[in-house]
Amino acid sequence: MLDAGAPAIVVGGGIGGLSAAIALRRAGIQAEVHERAPELREVGAGISLWPNATRQLRAWGLLDEVLRRGFRLAAGDLRDPRGRVLTRMSLPPADAPSVLIHRADLHAVLADALPPWAVRTGAEFRALRETAEGVEADFGDGGTETGRFLVGADGLWSAVRRQLLDDGEPVYRGYPVWRGVAPAGSAEWPGLTETLGRGLRFGIVPIGGGRVAWWATANEPEHADDGTEGRKARLLRLFGDWHDPIPQLIQATPDGEILKNGTYDRPPVRRWGRGRVTLLGDAAHPTTPNFGQGGCMAIEDAAVLARCLARTDDVPAALRAFEAQRYRRTAWITRESLRYGRVAQWQRAGAVRLRETLFRLTPPSLTSATLARMFAFEA
Repeated sequence: MLDAGAPAIVVGGGIGGLSAAIALRRAGIQAEVHERAPELREVGAGISLWPNATRQLRAWGLLDEVLRRGFRLAAGDLRDPRGRVLTRMSLPPADAPSVLIHRADLHAVLADALPPWAVRTGAEFRALRETAEGVEADFGDGGTETGRFLVGADGLWSAVRRQLLDDGEPVYRGYPVWRGVAPAGSAEWPGLTETLGRGLRFGIVPIGGGRVAWWATANEPEHADDGTEGRKARLLRLFGDWHDPIPQLIQATPDGEILKNGTYDRPPVRRWGRGRVTLLGDAAHPTTPNFGQGGCMAIEDAAVLARCLARTDDVPAALRAFEAQRYRRTAWITRESLRYGRVAQWQRAGAVRLRETLFRLTPPSLTSATLARMFAFEA
């Protein structure tokens, strides 16, 4: 076990950073989260928590509250823009549930699991330096902090990764994602649905609390804007003639609450850190959102990291063991998600007809086997 001493420094107060602090503290390792925002809050829409994540949330004693706030998922389907079902997805048996929840609700559950003094806001990471005793982190006006080790959980555009690896920017994959949340009364919907068009997609997920989350994609250049018409008007132009309740959900979402982010990832790399520093979550292995595994993998990372550190006093060796154990799985999910996204964004009419035929003919058992492999992981 690690000796008591200076706490671990966790950079980033998102799902990965909070999960890391929870896991470390439960393993008897003091950890403090440093978040650059002036307050600890999360924006966004819906997030999927599959059994590989909810199994760990249950181990931390947080699953009941997640279930209370979210929507328990049993099945889903893929459709065409007219609403015809291409294939139905029954979730493979698992010893933990699949949950759809608002990202802010999940963030609140994680934050409430930590003592207030373990999270420091207004702390923007600038640089790090290793010492004989540990790591020094420069937070600019927030001062310098010293810790036993440092975990960079600061997301897709990680400043910690930039200093550690200096390996360039994330890769744009050809389409943004618009996200929104509408009142469930505006469009009743029983479960997860993804509708595939020509270079366009629309997803619908109930997330509990009388709300339905949705997302949309369209092939376009990086940083393209929505013009003077605004996001809602453009989305209604793109999806207004798609099956119900797609137009109703867009119409029921205030324009100013519709989010838009490019879809990015990175080719998987084996090296995530050095010495007493490592990366976690999107900072280490950002993935496209096609399988809803980004947050789930960050929760997995946190549990594996804590387990590795609890087994030895050799911090650098524990961090390298964590990275080695996580590489193969995270690389597989990143590549599979990228591959599915490419097919789902096909735009030419002939390719779209081929895709629809493939989905209709693919045995449900094949889809179930892929999902089972994702869901089976136990940290």
